[in-house]
Amino acid sequence: MFRHALTVSGVVACTVTTLLACTASVPAGDSTSATSGVQLQTWLYPGSTGDSTCTAKSEYADNRVRTGALNPEYWSVGSNGAVTLETTANGTCNTYSAANVADLKAHSAYQYPTLSGMTTADVHALVSTNAKRTAAVTKVTSLVGDAGLSGVDVDLEDYWSWSTADFTNYRTFLGQLATALHAKGKRLQVDAPAMTEDASFYDYAAVAATGVDDVVIMAYDEEFDTASGARCLPISPYAWLKKVTQYAQSKIPDPSRLIIGVPSYGYSAPDPCDLDSVTGNIQFSDMKKSPGFSSDPATVESRRDASSGEIRWTSGGVLYDYVDSVSMDRKLAVLKGLGVTKVSVWSLGGGNPWFSN
Repeated sequence: MFRHALTVSGVVACTVTTLLACTASVPAGDSTSATSGVQLQTWLYPGSTGDSTCTAKSEYADNRVRTGALNPEYWSVGSNGAVTLETTANGTCNTYSAANVADLKAHSAYQYPTLSGMTTADVHALVSTNAKRTAAVTKVTSLVGDAGLSGVDVDLEDYWSWSTADFTNYRTFLGQLATALHAKGKRLQVDAPAMTEDASFYDYAAVAATGVDDVVIMAYDEEFDTASGARCLPISPYAWLKKVTQYAQSKIPDPSRLIIGVPSYGYSAPDPCDLDSVTGNIQFSDMKKSPGFSSDPATVESRRDASSGEIRWTSGGVLYDYVDSVSMDRKLAVLKGLGVTKVSVWSLGGGNPWFSN
């Protein structure tokens, strides 16, 4: 499952001279813990047994989200709108099984398995008829109830290609799912695109009004908004992250219902940027194999981008960019400075970095 964000307005620059304004200071009392005062959660996506993403289980075993949430992908939406349960019996990791559910519960306070649909065609097929919506709601809520999970994370994407009818039917689906889950004492999270101004294809306030409990803003992949001929942008520049968050807060003012997603992965792209040739969602275990990669502390710091904290370098005409724990801490400081109390990380697995403490 690969996510990318769409920003509606232009990019906000963050230079060395404006870095302090872009990165809020860590609030008083947080000098020893970057994550104190924030509820953390993280997504896990399926992989074939043996893939690097399958290390997610051993990573969350350190209880990094013991008081937070784990969100594994359990269901996918097909082109006919039918929802399929993804299981470990099919040779995948981070998917449903009784053992997987038990392991999630042992290492987290909450569990929100994801319902994933990545194309407009899939989303349209699911939400456009009451029969498909009802079938999906029944399948999802039955498993969540029977397995004693906390709720569901809905990740239906390709938003910018949605019609007005698609968005209307999507909200109807969310309302039906929220009602069914709440009847079982369960909760609903919904993943939403990163935006900085109003758009015709998506509206945070309208989604919140359906009865969903949390709206999760996927505040990453700003590289896909790079202007033609320029160097690809960082994944989540501080100033852009701040602007995305403030816009979301203007639409969903209750901080308990707003979760901001931050990145832990990398990408590569031609330099100058060619958006059609960006290779995204590169896990750290693979990034370490990239030409020119260095773990030398001095080299890492020399490559740290002032506008994002991300590690960036070029080799053979290719730009490489990844988020390390220092960058994650600094992005979290920006969010805490804005009053954000809930943060989600994309993603766990492949040795992807985590907050320092």
